[in-house]
Amino acid sequence: MTFKKLRITGPGAAPYQLGEPMLVYDANVLLGTLDPVPVSSDGTEIHIEHFEPTRVVREEQRHLGRLVFLEICAFISENFHQVQAISFAFTREVSVLGGGVQQAAARVETMDRIGAVNLQIRPKADALPGQFVVSGLWVYSESSMAALRVVLEEQRALYRARPIVIGVADRPGVRAA
Repeated sequence: MTFKKLRITGPGAAPYQLGEPMLVYDANVLLGTLDPVPVSSDGTEIHIEHFEPTRVVREEQRHLGRLVFLEICAFISENFHQVQAISFAFTREVSVLGGGVQQAAARVETMDRIGAVNLQIRPKADALPGQFVVSGLWVYSESSMAALRVVLEEQRALYRARPIVIGVADRPGVRAA
């Protein structure tokens, strides 16, 4: 099977409904969970912040969070037309991106490329010096959607070139692709 995109569901692999926890899969391999995914009172904005990666993702020697976030933006904009904006706050340390400054710069660069606005970098509260929160807002428009598609396809191509290998020691030959 050739990887096309990540799969997003609600709890128990049910179709995702706004406000529920969001589960992100590559085929049948759970990559992580967003719990909860808050929705504004008028239903036009969601907030992405608390991504909890599975062991499979934590053990990867590359950053998959970028692909996950971009897939979420595409999924929401394609399936929930009332949602016009996705706010985000990235707080998780990702050592493969380098130190805190490099992590923040990489996140801002990607968010800028997809047309996110109000990008902010601030020190992470109650953390060691050099850890940052990157936040902003991705607003649905023709231009931001076009930019998202370009960056998302780049990330999908990188992922297709090297899909996750699942539990090689435990399950030889099994791949998530």
